[in-house]
Amino acid sequence: MRSTSLMWSVAASLRPAVQDRRTPARPDGLMPAAPAVLQMAAALEPDPVEAMTWYRSVPIAVLDGLTAAMLVRQGRAHAVLAFLCTATELDRIEQRALP
Repeated sequence: MRSTSLMWSVAASLRPAVQDRRTPARPDGLMPAAPAVLQMAAALEPDPVEAMTWYRSVPIAVLDGLTAAMLVRQGRAHAVLAFLCTATELDRIEQRALP
């Protein structure tokens, strides 16, 4: 597993630029954005169990302390995706800095 704890903590200190758009839930209650969020999270955490644990259980401080799953249910998947984009970019920078 890559050293992502530092990257997650740094990314947690950054706010995404857009937080007010809403991604509506489908009438059947399924969240079409959830697979996109999980796919992007898998780029940072390749272990699917760990990625799902993060999605369901880890509060994101800069996003009102809510989990990714809670944010997706609220229609705020765009905010989670922006957070993950920032985290992915920080991970790339960190990987390039390693010898």
